[in-house]
Parts: sequence; structure tokens; C-alpha cells
Amino acid sequence: MAEELFKKKISREEKIYREARDLQEAVSCVLRFENEVAALGSAARKFQKLENYKDAKARMEECRAAAAKAAERGAREVFEEAVRREEQAKYKSDYADAITEFKRVSKRGEYTQEAKKHISICRRKIARLESFAVWRRRLTFLVLLAASIFLFTRTPFYPFAKGYVHQQMGEYKAALINYRQSGLSWTKELSGACYYEMGMEKLQQGNKEEAIRLLCKAKKKGNSKAKQEIRKLEQEMGVNGQFQ
Repeated sequence: MAEELFKKKISREEKIYREARDLQEAVSCVLRFENEVAALGSAARKFQKLENYKDAKARMEECRAAAAKAAERGAREVFEEAVRREEQAKYKSDYADAITEFKRVSKRGEYTQEAKKHISICRRKIARLESFAVWRRRLTFLVLLAASIFLFTRTPFYPFAKGYVHQQMGEYKAALINYRQSGLSWTKELSGACYYEMGMEKLQQGNKEEAIRLLCKAKKKGNSKAKQEIRKLEQEMGVNGQFQ
């Protein structure tokens, strides 16, 4: 009576047997054929350890046979799916997915060479798409650049930019022409700076009359340096206030 109150202790053989049986029966829920083959192989090895315990030997043979069939069926299905993905591929990610599937069967017998060949083709197509994408980006950039240049040359900013470049190069007359062409009100200060530099050049050359004329124009443009130079010249010439 007391013995019925306790469960019998499970033997080592029974424990291994149950584990192997559970693995064998659980493969119906496995999605990837690699996992199914691995589970059946593990079950077969466990049954093999039990030798003649119950129907272990028969189950071992069943597992090995089922593993072989699963490997053959799974490899075929994966290869066919990979080929389908390659044929329907349009983007880099599509070819990358196909490569992943081909790699699953690249070490499985009759699919080895074919899988490697398809992987090589997919990689070349990815490289081609990447090259095309690079050239497309470059072409887009050039088109946008050309459009920007075209629009820029049709705006007041184009003569302004030319004028600023001429001014930096010391070509003040050309700069003044460009600033007038731009019609931008805020070029007044830059024009004043050009007249000032031109006036100072004439002053260094000893042409005081031309220097005063240019400095007066710079002063009208709001150039404070020109105002100071004019005062100095008036004092030197003894004609204070004449050019104010």
C-alpha cells in the first residue's frame, strides 16, 4: 500500500528513451529543415545508446530515415525558393535574401556547385545595382548643380558674386560695374570700399584731385575712412570744408 503512494523511480534508460521520443515527435512543429534534421539526428543518437531497450532500435532507424528525407526535401525546397527570389529580385535586399537562402544549401551535396554559382551571380547583380546607384546620385547632383547655376546666373546674386570676386582681386572698377548691375541696395558699403581703395591708389600716385574725387564718392557711400582722408587732404591743401 505504501509503495503505491510513491511513484516508481524512472530508470536512466527510460529517461533517455522519453527524451529521444519527445525529440522525434516534436519535429512536426519545426519550421526550418536544418532544425528538423538536427532534432532527428539527436533523437537517433539517444536511441542508439539504449541498444535493445523497448523499440529503441526501430525508432533509431526511423529517425535516421526521417532525417535523410527531411534533409533532401528541405534542401530542395530552400533551393527552389532561393531561385524564385533571385528571378523576382529588383533591389539589393532581394538579392541579399536570395544569397541567404542559397547559403543554407551551399554545403549540401548536389546543390553545392549550383548554390555557389547563384550566389556569385547575385553578388555581381548587387555590385551592378550599387554602381548604378552611385552614378545616379552623381548625375542627380550634376543636374541639380547645373539647374542651380542656371537659376543663379538669372538672379541679382550672380553679378553681386562676380563683383565681390573682382573686389577681392583688386579689380575695383569691374567690381563697381557688377554691383550696379546687381541692383542690390546692400552693395552700397562694398561700393564705398571700392571707391576708397581707388582713391588711395590715386593718392599714392600723387594725383590728389582724382583721389579727392574718388574719396568723395566713397564718402557718399558711407565710408568712414574716406571722410578721414578727405579731412587730411583739406588740411594739407588749406581748403577746410571745401570737399565736405
